[in-house]
Amino acid sequence: MNVTKGYCQLSEFHFEIGMAYINHLVEKGDYNSAARKCQKVLGKNMELWENEVYRFKAIGQLKAISQYLPIGDLRLRPTIYEMILHEFLKTDYEGFATLIREWPGELYNNTAIVQAVTEHLKKDPMNSTLLTTLAELYTYDQRYDKALDIYLRLRHKDVYQLIGKHNLFSSIEDKIVLLMDFDKEKAVDMLLDNEDKISTDRVVEELADRPELLHVYLHKLFKRDHSKCQKYHEKQIGLYAEYDRPNLLPFLRDSTHCPLEKALEICQQRNFVEETVFLLSRMGNCRRALQMIMEELEDVDKAIDFAKEQDDKELWEDLISYSIDKPPFITGLLNNIGTHVDPILLILRIKEGMEIPNLRDSLVKILQDYNLQILLREGCKKILVADSLSLLQKMHRTQMRGVRVDEENICESCHTTILPSDMAKSFSVVVFHCRHMFHKECLPSPVPGMQFCNICSAKRQGPGSGMLEMK
Repeated sequence: MNVTKGYCQLSEFHFEIGMAYINHLVEKGDYNSAARKCQKVLGKNMELWENEVYRFKAIGQLKAISQYLPIGDLRLRPTIYEMILHEFLKTDYEGFATLIREWPGELYNNTAIVQAVTEHLKKDPMNSTLLTTLAELYTYDQRYDKALDIYLRLRHKDVYQLIGKHNLFSSIEDKIVLLMDFDKEKAVDMLLDNEDKISTDRVVEELADRPELLHVYLHKLFKRDHSKCQKYHEKQIGLYAEYDRPNLLPFLRDSTHCPLEKALEICQQRNFVEETVFLLSRMGNCRRALQMIMEELEDVDKAIDFAKEQDDKELWEDLISYSIDKPPFITGLLNNIGTHVDPILLILRIKEGMEIPNLRDSLVKILQDYNLQILLREGCKKILVADSLSLLQKMHRTQMRGVRVDEENICESCHTTILPSDMAKSFSVVVFHCRHMFHKECLPSPVPGMQFCNICSAKRQGPGSGMLEMK
């Protein structure tokens, strides 16, 4: 028996059985199962595949076979895929969109499909499914500007990915407002991450008529780098005042290019007391700033914190003078003044008979603060004495060490060898604790009882003082 011939007959037999089963399923109306069986029975035979597609078309079941068509290495003619896409476009927009996402773009004539979608959009111009699919077709066709316009119109989340992936920054210079209206945070992050492609000046120009969006952009830019928007700091004062007062004070604190007079004018017009206080203190008018805290905010704790921050005796005097007829203020001062101003100065000025809330507790706190200061001073004194003794002992040990003197050492005055060539002769060498060495005769006549290194004493009396004399 011919084995090859037998195998072919067997394969043909299996194929006939498979086709018979497919026909049975079609006749039974189980089109999905029939289409799925086509993958195994038809294999890589393109002619058989196309015949089956046309058969499914004839019975109105192209949708059933669409999900099983070969789209990998084996591919049918483009007209087959286009026929199925057109079928979905007529009856099922969602299914059409799914096929466009799943099928590689080279399976069909992209231009023909774009034209077909455009025709359908004439009947339903606001259909988001068709518009999104058209944007995907434009993207595959590298017509990114058209895809970008559609995504912006739909406010589609993929618009930022499209811009970054295909470097479309030159196309969005006049669309910045649209992008920010859609998602301010994503738009600003994208613009700041690509300042080399869209300059800050260009963004500011585009947002000039939308100050609320301009504020969002400049605020994030300022947070990233204070120096990059220096020339816009004056504009930002008004923007913060109008749209974001909680961040106005932090901005004024961090900015080194903010015109203080302009900021003060805006804050005073809007009666922003805390910001005005900060600006006055920064401009050196601390007394006026303290007065505003006491009179307008009526906040003794803030007044005390301000006085502590400035550490100015005149401010403490002003604070005490203002508080002396206000018992709640006196209580606050008694609780906080102890470590900055002598509490006796305040206590002596309190009018006799004045009722002060929690006076006993305040006085106890003053005594406790005083005791704490005494303990701290004693502790510091012990540490200082211990450190001084330790350093003195270390210096004594260092000075008591021997000093090596040999033929390599020279006299710092005459610059000759410190030791004589004939060691049998008597000689005198002076070695200071600073390790400078001299022949005794090279040193100037010393003050009785004192002798210093010429080199070190020229700077100041210090480690060169004292000496060792060798004979």
